[in-house]
Amino acid sequence: MLLCGNAQEINKTEANKLRTILEVFFNPVETDTQFLLANKNKINLGRHLFFDERLSTNATISCNSCHNLNAFGTNGSYYLDKHKNGKWFRDVPTLYNVHTLSIYNADGGINTLKDKINDAFSNGFEMHVTDKNVIIDRLKAIEDYRILFNQVYVDDTNAVSFNNIVDALQTFIKGLTTPAPIDKFIKGDNKALSKMQIQGGHIFNDKNCYSCHTGSNIGGQMIQKLGVEFNWPNQKDLGYYNIERNPDYKMFFRVSPLRNVEKTSPYFHDRTSKNLEEAVQWMGKYERGLDISASEAKKISAFLKGLTGEIPSVYIKKPTKLVN
Repeated sequence: MLLCGNAQEINKTEANKLRTILEVFFNPVETDTQFLLANKNKINLGRHLFFDERLSTNATISCNSCHNLNAFGTNGSYYLDKHKNGKWFRDVPTLYNVHTLSIYNADGGINTLKDKINDAFSNGFEMHVTDKNVIIDRLKAIEDYRILFNQVYVDDTNAVSFNNIVDALQTFIKGLTTPAPIDKFIKGDNKALSKMQIQGGHIFNDKNCYSCHTGSNIGGQMIQKLGVEFNWPNQKDLGYYNIERNPDYKMFFRVSPLRNVEKTSPYFHDRTSKNLEEAVQWMGKYERGLDISASEAKKISAFLKGLTGEIPSVYIKKPTKLVN
């Protein structure tokens, strides 16, 4: 019994140490019920828009076609089909928990969620909207949309506008949060993470992974060179260099946020790995020049699984009757 008690005490000590490491920069993710209630109508409009294929030029692609909300915000059918046919050169990142980020896209070339949504509309790899008026006229012709927009933008004489489309989508995306065991742990619940997950969190720290994967999303806060110690095998996409055309930024990419990483395989901008433990070992080798053992990778992966939240199934439910 004494040994059992000591083991529990050691686990508590290690848990408190890990919490001390994390809480310096880590704000727990929570469902903001006040925000959801205050923006109920705008969120409803944004939800309709998110699932509506009429927002693309050819009326065949919705936001959900790439960012499948039931697949943790990635790997939508349209994206998977395009990638299979060699018409997509990057992985699709999740849209969950992204509203607090200051860097978007794999190359880190966009700094606000609003700009990211606008870019998604104009990007030839995404919605490919070359004439915004086509989308506006299409929605204005739909009575139900006119009603929804006027309910939300009461004081706007031109309620069905592109700015309001972006605003409604941004509000809906802001509500895409997935509180996870890690958040309960940070708030003091030692039982929220297993003993192995706590060990993995310490190894994650010992390997200096937190130096890049920082913040409440465990990443997404900076751009960093991919292949610091060894050249990354795939050099076709040069990342941030494509934005700045500065040779010093070749192979610089946004550090990936790791929330829900367990559920968002494959990994890296070029889909290099489909296995989380393998991806951890790749990062150790190419970024740190470290040989992370299978045992260490397993424990780190266990810790990362503590970042997996629950999909808000009611919030993301596709409208049973899309406005028509």
